[in-house]
Amino acid sequence: MQNKEIEKAIPWNPWHGCKKVSVGCKNCFVYKMDQRYGKDASIITKGKTTYELKDKDCPPHSLVKLCFSSDFFIEEADAWRANCWDFIRRRKDCIFVVTTKRPERILQCVPSDWGDGWEHVHISVSIENQEMADKRLPFLLATPIKHREVFCSPLIGPITLKKYLDTGLIRCVNVGGEMAPIKDVRPLKYEWVNSLFLEAKERNIEFYFHQCGSLFLKEGKNIGKWNLKQQIQCAEQIQHELEKMVKSI
Repeated sequence: MQNKEIEKAIPWNPWHGCKKVSVGCKNCFVYKMDQRYGKDASIITKGKTTYELKDKDCPPHSLVKLCFSSDFFIEEADAWRANCWDFIRRRKDCIFVVTTKRPERILQCVPSDWGDGWEHVHISVSIENQEMADKRLPFLLATPIKHREVFCSPLIGPITLKKYLDTGLIRCVNVGGEMAPIKDVRPLKYEWVNSLFLEAKERNIEFYFHQCGSLFLKEGKNIGKWNLKQQIQCAEQIQHELEKMVKSI
């Protein structure tokens, strides 16, 4: 999914709250946001007004991004998920994007008529370092899914995805940095982005650097931004430079 497509996506948050499962969750924006309002983000609650997505709010050909304030496959939402699948099943005129840190649960959470996947559903697995890549991506590859993507965000260490990309089952690699106060944020390094870019391009797989985070190191200098719009602009500029470099070789 390209940056501009994601920016225009309709957010659908049928439930709110999440359980931290790995180091990538350390500076979770949902926890930070809930903290401001005295809420405990580890308590998963069904959305009072957001659980159901109305047809009037979802025009034909919409791109819908699910559960950015939770995880669609979190265990605490098992009793609520079927109604969401019913809506998704009916709205084949739209594209639904699900990003998860729980790929081991996908197979037990999809509906009985899932088959080899639904054409209008994209599932992206979030990873932050090599350990999580090696833990989560085998589940992504082993599960029947029509559109598989890898979401390296927040990327907090160097990763190689070669053996997973070589399967030909992954359609897109998306990379992003961490957005957090300078005292907490973990750096994203240009070299890590460049390496993943080359791994994807060498295999004709889509690559998107969607945002640089607030601590993005290039040639020893932080060119990261605090403002999200500027983070996106910086990432787009870097990707343009990488594309240009490849074309010149």
